[in-house]
Amino acid sequence: MSHSKKSKRGRSLYIESWNSDAKRFINTCAVCGHQGYNPTIDEDGFIHPAPDRTDHVHDVIHTELTRAFRPLPLDRLGRCKMCAARMDSE
Repeated sequence: MSHSKKSKRGRSLYIESWNSDAKRFINTCAVCGHQGYNPTIDEDGFIHPAPDRTDHVHDVIHTELTRAFRPLPLDRLGRCKMCAARMDSE
């Protein structure tokens, strides 16, 4: 079975089976339950580590998360922008 059959939107064989530590970079809205990746993985320090580091784990995590999810910034209460706007307007 090819890996592409297991890589639906929001799913990644790498994240689910091979490196479950990558799940800590997945944000989930506390109100609606929508999932996305933490936007901090797009910063230079995460993608391009110090020159003396030889492992490329963060590069692979970044590739897999951006392939499976969209960025999802959360506020201090753990809400996505849409839920925060709706709750604050009422």
